[in-house]
Amino acid sequence: MMGRLGGLIRRHGLPMIAAGAFIGIALPDLASAMRPWLVALSIGTMMVALLRIEPADFGAVLRRPTLAIIILAWVTLVVPAGVWLALRPFLAPDSPFLAAAVLIAATPSVMSASAFAILLGADGALLTVVGIPSNALAPAWLPMVASLMGVGAQVDPLAMAQRLAVLVGGSFAGAILAVRVFGRPAIRRAAPGLDSAVVLLITLSAIPCMDGVGPALMARPATFAAMLAFALGLNMVLQVIGYLVFRPAPVAAALSAALVTGSRNNVLLLAAIGAPGDGDLSLIISAAQLTLFIMPSLVAPTYRAIARRRR
Repeated sequence: MMGRLGGLIRRHGLPMIAAGAFIGIALPDLASAMRPWLVALSIGTMMVALLRIEPADFGAVLRRPTLAIIILAWVTLVVPAGVWLALRPFLAPDSPFLAAAVLIAATPSVMSASAFAILLGADGALLTVVGIPSNALAPAWLPMVASLMGVGAQVDPLAMAQRLAVLVGGSFAGAILAVRVFGRPAIRRAAPGLDSAVVLLITLSAIPCMDGVGPALMARPATFAAMLAFALGLNMVLQVIGYLVFRPAPVAAALSAALVTGSRNNVLLLAAIGAPGDGDLSLIISAAQLTLFIMPSLVAPTYRAIARRRR
């Protein structure tokens, strides 16, 4: 019974994750009530994802860190500059769409990217190695980019550093403890169950991530739909560009670069900019956060086709 249920969860995992986000929008009180649990859910998600990554894979990335460093520089510096240069001729300097696009492109990669890597066939070890310094740079980098775009961003570097330390420290400590208690062979045998747990944890995390989005959507549904289309298009185009730039790399690394180029930690950005109902800029970023949970369902067939073709 449990085996069949786990198989069902794994087969339909990506639509389940999208459904979690829509539940958070449809039930704003639930999203708000679950908000205090977001850090714990994020730690659990990252911990389970870490258990699915072999230590040898981390070692391989750290012994040859050049690719990780290049991807880090790409997502932190090159992508936001490229987005600004590409959109500046078409959007007014004070356009919230221009500001949002550049800020989203400058936002660090989502820390749970390794969990999405499991579901999409990307390189979880590489994404983890890129994600930690990417988020560590955010307290200094995001306010700088926001200032250049004429946007006020309230970022508390100490609070952000503490949150990152709790997230990284808690997830790595939990993963190490699990390996000590159960052993690596048992964890390898539990891989299908761990994959199901990743799906459930991301689905639950999606609900509080939509806190405040439901009321903002109800107040301006047509505007939100247009902003969602813009955010989806931006995410999709950035993923395509990321893949093409890193196509010479091994297929899992190229897909990882694509994923991290388009999918960013917009919860962090939204906390710095303001609540979803505070203006057009925050509403666009809220729409971008929604894309994090619905985009995997859209790109998964392409990711799998690329992986099959390049094997």
